[in-house]
Amino acid sequence: MPELKAYFFERKMSMGKVGIVTDSTAYLPLEFKEKYQIEVVSLVVNYDDKSIPEEGIFYKGLDDFYNWLRQASILPTTSQPATGDFFETYQRLSERVDSIVSIHISGGISGTVGSAAAAARMLPDLDITVINSGSTSIGLYMVVQAAALTAAAGLGKDKVLENVRYVVDNLQVVFIPATLDYLKRGGRIGGAAALLGNLLQIKPVLYFNPERDYIIDVYEKVRTKEKGIRRMLSEMKEAGPNLKTAVAHVASASEGEDLLKRVKEICPGSDPLFSGVGPVIGSHIGPGTVGVGWYPLTPGLDKLVND
Repeated sequence: MPELKAYFFERKMSMGKVGIVTDSTAYLPLEFKEKYQIEVVSLVVNYDDKSIPEEGIFYKGLDDFYNWLRQASILPTTSQPATGDFFETYQRLSERVDSIVSIHISGGISGTVGSAAAAARMLPDLDITVINSGSTSIGLYMVVQAAALTAAAGLGKDKVLENVRYVVDNLQVVFIPATLDYLKRGGRIGGAAALLGNLLQIKPVLYFNPERDYIIDVYEKVRTKEKGIRRMLSEMKEAGPNLKTAVAHVASASEGEDLLKRVKEICPGSDPLFSGVGPVIGSHIGPGTVGVGWYPLTPGLDKLVND
């Protein structure tokens, strides 16, 4: 996988306490977020005549949102955080840490990382590094986990950034939607491609294409969702025996749990992350989508992320 070069903004490194910032599309479990004191800047979901921070919907419970989405004739729109949201977060966090690592949704599908970088430039006296993860959802969660656990181990900002960049550059996330309708209506892949897929009953395995600024693109086309899941698991198996793995689902917990069992069978030594997907991403890829993520573990990361 080609190295991701889009590290947006960085200053002189510090060996003091490191604070971690991400955005709401990481879909962090509340316990994990609170334990590691991760600051989350929320994107906004605009639907049903309301504008609501995504984080509030995610932690309150997603059933109402996805029940609404299944009946909606018009998809929600989403808004990236304002630069001021990051500015305030960085100022507040700087009161208890020496440096900040801010990790965000792929710049190929959101301007969030640009807002974060703009805020960092407005605070020249703070030590802030803004990183484009090249992913979102479970992929972003995996990058944030590596950063948070490295920081919690007191290894300093140099090591946090080393581990973050390793994960970003070696991460693979693939997923398969139950239907192409949401992607087609939301414009996240070409409308003609989505129409052709529906016409021929093709199910695309999707990924974040590093050669196209990490937009959502077609990895492979299959005839059924089960064949797509097998293809994803085959790719994971070929990546090697010692992996960090993860599973995500959109409003399909039972299917996600079944996929989690299959991942554990392929990588019995791994401790997979597992997360639902919130409305910003879920409204574009649709209920019933499942996906997996992985990266090869180094000895140091193995001890951090699987202990």
